[in-house]
Amino acid sequence: MNKPQTLPDLFRFYFEFIKPLYAAVQAENELPHEILFEINAAFDHISRHWTYNEPEAQVVEKAYSHLKRSALDVFKIFVKNTVDKYGELQKIDTSLIDNGEFDKQMHLLISEMKKEASDARCAEGVPSNNHVDEAFDRWISVLQKCQRFEREFFLSPHLPWAQRKARIFNTKSFILAIVASLIAGVLISPAVLGFFRWLMSFAIPLQQ
Repeated sequence: MNKPQTLPDLFRFYFEFIKPLYAAVQAENELPHEILFEINAAFDHISRHWTYNEPEAQVVEKAYSHLKRSALDVFKIFVKNTVDKYGELQKIDTSLIDNGEFDKQMHLLISEMKKEASDARCAEGVPSNNHVDEAFDRWISVLQKCQRFEREFFLSPHLPWAQRKARIFNTKSFILAIVASLIAGVLISPAVLGFFRWLMSFAIPLQQ
């Protein structure tokens, strides 16, 4: 992603990347205050270009840094939402889909996403001048995997079929459990037990 050099470039970055990013999260969650603080700080720097005649390149650089920091918090929300949705899919027997390939690819993607998210968080704490840039680039890859999970797995057209198969299986298991319980109840009823005792009373003398 090219670093903005001018105010038009900065606003283009905001409208094409930052705004859609937090708008997608806001549809499901309330934005954390930290994100709003970073966005407010970004536009505070922009205002200084006209209020205090600070150089355009200087305010763009500082505002860009704050906007990227706000994105770091949004990335973490995406990861949390993805992990939650992954947990929902674990309640469905998705092994029925595509002869197990669906499950295999889904588990692999989540494993890679978690590993990259952990690496990205560690990069945020590296004491260097460009640690925000390094972490930001790592989080972009994590975001792409979250979006892929949403598109290919959580919204997969095959899920309704797997859910129907699971309901049919659970219904059959429930019915079989009831039938087995009824049969067991009949077999251990006093009348049946008395009948078996009566039969055994004839069997014992014959053995003697």
